[in-house]
Amino acid sequence: MLILFTCILLNSLIGVVFKLFERYKVDNFQAIVVNYLVCVLTAAVVSNGNPIPPNLTSQPWFGFALGLGVLFIIIFNLFALTVQKTGIMVSTIFQKMSLVAPALIAILVYQESSGVLKWVGIGISLLAIVLLSYNAETENKNSIQSHHLWIYPMLTFIGSCIIDSSIFLVQKNNLVDEGDIGFVASLFLFAGVTGFIILCFRLVQKQTNIKIKNIIAGVCLGIPNFFSIYLLLLALQQGWEGSVVFPVNNVGVLVLAAFFGIVLFSEKLNRIKLAGFVLSLLAIFFITYSS
Repeated sequence: MLILFTCILLNSLIGVVFKLFERYKVDNFQAIVVNYLVCVLTAAVVSNGNPIPPNLTSQPWFGFALGLGVLFIIIFNLFALTVQKTGIMVSTIFQKMSLVAPALIAILVYQESSGVLKWVGIGISLLAIVLLSYNAETENKNSIQSHHLWIYPMLTFIGSCIIDSSIFLVQKNNLVDEGDIGFVASLFLFAGVTGFIILCFRLVQKQTNIKIKNIIAGVCLGIPNFFSIYLLLLALQQGWEGSVVFPVNNVGVLVLAAFFGIVLFSEKLNRIKLAGFVLSLLAIFFITYSS
């Protein structure tokens, strides 16, 4: 349980870091590229050596790591674009709705326990996400004017579902040994290399310039980002069911992120968000107790 709670905390801190990006006008893409390279270096420190296995291409999880690595940097930047195009409320809801995919795969494909309490908990967690993400002022300000803009949150949702489901499938099919830091490091390496290639192209085309603050921001993002994924894998490997881990993780992140928003950024807690807090606690209780 401690591992899962730590994972939730680090995921919430990532949200705080992104909030600070906006305040200090950090280039999201540059910081995200640096973040993934820092993730690889962090893995090297944790493993006390080269975290990338020498026979990388022959690893059973190589295809997953390569695909997820490319998808990671795409979805991270797509999420930023979704916020700009549709507002914080819509983008956050669609990203966190991804908890449905691995939970349903766990129940429908792998026949994990699916009692009434778990189904109720999953349903309540979705409602809680909507309530916690709701902001009337932001919604009115950033209302969608054209139907085609819905492609951004939809792609964010689909990409997030693929990421969460792929990580669950890697663990469920025993493709990764317990605490296999090589998989996590390789995943981030592929994301970093993909982003670095794109960044070099932009530099050659003089579409961007490297700034020190973007590098520093990437370092601040990279360390918690690495451990948020690494600890998630550890939680799954310790026997927690996927239909429990992913809903609890996603709802917990929203609850803690909302708390940080109130304390650190003076965001208001209206009645709707308060109801979301209560429902989140109930969802976590139902899902966990059902197992």
